[in-house]
Amino acid sequence: MPSDAARQAIATFRFGVIAPLVVQRLGPGERAHIVHDLGSRLWKMPDGRTIRIHARTITRWVARYKAQGFTGLLPEERSDRGVGRVLPEQVVDRAVTLRQEDPERSVLQIIRILELEGLAPVGQLKRTTLGDALCRAGVSRAEVTRHKETFQLRESPYPNAMWQIDTCQVLLLPGEPRRRVLHLVACLDDHSRHVVARLYPADDRPAVADLLKRAIVARGKPERMYSDNGGPYHSGMLATACAKLGIAPRHTRPYRPMGRGKVERFFLTAQRQWAREAQALLDAGRLRTLEDCQEFFAAWLHSEYNARVHSSTKETPDARLSHVHPDHPLVWVDPQALADAFLWTETRTVTAVGTISIEGLDFEVAPELARRKVTVRFDPYDLSRVLIEYEGESFGCATALGPLPAHSRHVRAPEPPAAPAERTPLHELVQRNDEEQRFRQAGRMSFIPGETAGGESS
Repeated sequence: MPSDAARQAIATFRFGVIAPLVVQRLGPGERAHIVHDLGSRLWKMPDGRTIRIHARTITRWVARYKAQGFTGLLPEERSDRGVGRVLPEQVVDRAVTLRQEDPERSVLQIIRILELEGLAPVGQLKRTTLGDALCRAGVSRAEVTRHKETFQLRESPYPNAMWQIDTCQVLLLPGEPRRRVLHLVACLDDHSRHVVARLYPADDRPAVADLLKRAIVARGKPERMYSDNGGPYHSGMLATACAKLGIAPRHTRPYRPMGRGKVERFFLTAQRQWAREAQALLDAGRLRTLEDCQEFFAAWLHSEYNARVHSSTKETPDARLSHVHPDHPLVWVDPQALADAFLWTETRTVTAVGTISIEGLDFEVAPELARRKVTVRFDPYDLSRVLIEYEGESFGCATALGPLPAHSRHVRAPEPPAAPAERTPLHELVQRNDEEQRFRQAGRMSFIPGETAGGESS
């Protein structure tokens, strides 16, 4: 039986594990998320062992703590106290070898092999007994499967040297017959941590292209763009746009997301500081549409993230973005060239009467292109401008022969707007603070040469 001090240490350790579940009031969804997170971590026991703790064990500790307090976390006295439980050294050595041969081999599999080899009586060797022996030997499954590689912190030396771009699901938008997922697409400058981000109904090529255009307008173009291997980031459209703008695309190796830690950390911050509140407002009916969420998020991003001091850089992202390196000035892109770089490119055969079909709509082209195969370039968010090219020569814009929709059918439409809903005080405070910051910034600008913001001559 462990000493009283050892039992106290174990109970203290157990409380440290379950503390996030018992020191605050949580909803069912939050509780399940925290239990899953705690169960996925590696924990160092008071005796030095490194283990993972199953979610059922964590739930049992919580129940015992709520029923008995700290006493409920003390180790229980074993029913087989006084019975020798030391495994033969030969059995332990063989079990260690079997685990090292295949780290994913379970304790039950190892016991069965030991029984078949005649090293342990059938049905006598218990899973917990052998599991503890493997932990003491330093070959628990958590220990041997843990990634041993080390990493170094990396930061780009100046703004726009590299951007990290990624997508995560953040909100569930009310709708029929089921709720729809809203995706947050974010583009983070690796040096300043400045973020340009926006909510979209889908994680697709139009969303990524739209966000990149917004980011380039706001910050200039980057030298490199770092993303994962998802379809929207590995598309030919994006590769072509990067080539035209002089941006080097880089992708993480499969199953190795470590290089995109900064943008992943931003997603965690957004989830904790904004998404939880926004989802509560959606569930309460105080936010209803994508536009409502977009407005709330834009205010939070501008005034609560980009204008706040970052814990790593000790500066605000806005201020750090302004530290332009003299050898690497910001490079701005002509708006028309930027729009043309992200146009979708498709091939069509012109009919005998000089028309083509795009997204189910008929367009008229130059008559001399009849029965020829032409290249069509268009923006999926704006079908009013469809460019026609043939053998490298431009033939201007095609003319629509009917009313145009708001966007391509490849762009998932947002929910129709609902009746205005009452805002919560937090929502109003964030937006009001954002407006006040923008007003103060505008007040410090001088729009007339030789005059200050106060109107006095310099």
